[in-house]
Amino acid sequence: MREYRFDVVRVVCMTYLIAFFHLYGYIYPQGQMTIYTAASTAVAHACLGLFTFVSGYLLGKKYCFGQQGNCNAWTFYKKRILRIIPLFVLSSIVLWLVKFNGTYATCNGLMCISPFVDPKPLTTYYIPIILWCYLVTPLISRRELKWRVLGCLSFFVLLVVALCLFPAIDSRFVFDVFFYFVGVVSASCFDWKFNTSYGTTMKMLVVLTFVLLVAFAIKYSLLYPTSCQMAVGGVGVFPLLFICEGICRLIYSHQCVRQNLYSRLASFIVEKVSYASMACYMFHRFFYWLTETVWTPSDTTLKWLYMVGFIYPLMLVLSYIIQKKYDNIVNKL
Repeated sequence: MREYRFDVVRVVCMTYLIAFFHLYGYIYPQGQMTIYTAASTAVAHACLGLFTFVSGYLLGKKYCFGQQGNCNAWTFYKKRILRIIPLFVLSSIVLWLVKFNGTYATCNGLMCISPFVDPKPLTTYYIPIILWCYLVTPLISRRELKWRVLGCLSFFVLLVVALCLFPAIDSRFVFDVFFYFVGVVSASCFDWKFNTSYGTTMKMLVVLTFVLLVAFAIKYSLLYPTSCQMAVGGVGVFPLLFICEGICRLIYSHQCVRQNLYSRLASFIVEKVSYASMACYMFHRFFYWLTETVWTPSDTTLKWLYMVGFIYPLMLVLSYIIQKKYDNIVNKL
């Protein structure tokens, strides 16, 4: 059964990262909003943490390894490699060609050693992190909960020790691996559904939670140094999951979807955007570079409207086509 709520998670997280957090740097190249450097960075960490949690949760539910498991490691690795690596290689090369990432950073990323050594590639730094998570998945995704917990704790303790001994290790690596492990472990004992009835109560709770998070971020954005932004983002991972669950209930209520044209349209958009999210994340920097090369408005307001209202939807369509064409090729292998 399709997990529609996690489609919403992908859409929300990807939209925030691409249509605001990364786009902001193109709208204001010199940076003109102090909140961008603190609160929005914390929210970006929350988005990536939630996205990584969802990956661990879904894979932990789908795959079980070991003598009592239903899958072997080779089958798992083959699917993950074909799913990500070719598009990651292409994205890395493209970003190197447009001089977004340097040669050394690109090579470190392609060799998947960027979490441990400098320099680290911008944007695509996340892909080696998730690939390392996939590498250890057969060792931690076991049928019995105790083995999942022990395996994850063992790996995470090793990571923390390594972080203390080797400062070049990316702290974002430890952050995302932690939430991946939480997802794998919880997959065997939680469904992560909030059993609040659909209706006015859910709407009010979603809006109130969102307002409180934004108010918290704005009030304390200048008080938290860079080293604490990740911790603030970590605190926001599960409130963000709660918000996405509320959005999902508003869109996917069965009665609502059958009778409401807008809900049917929203569910269609969420499904397609979710499908295109990985390709969009990998190639959005190239699309932004190409857009600026062709034409960029001088007026800030017009530039926001142009990039968000036209370029971003166009980028989603192209990313969907890229992902669809690529999956068609992979399915023939």
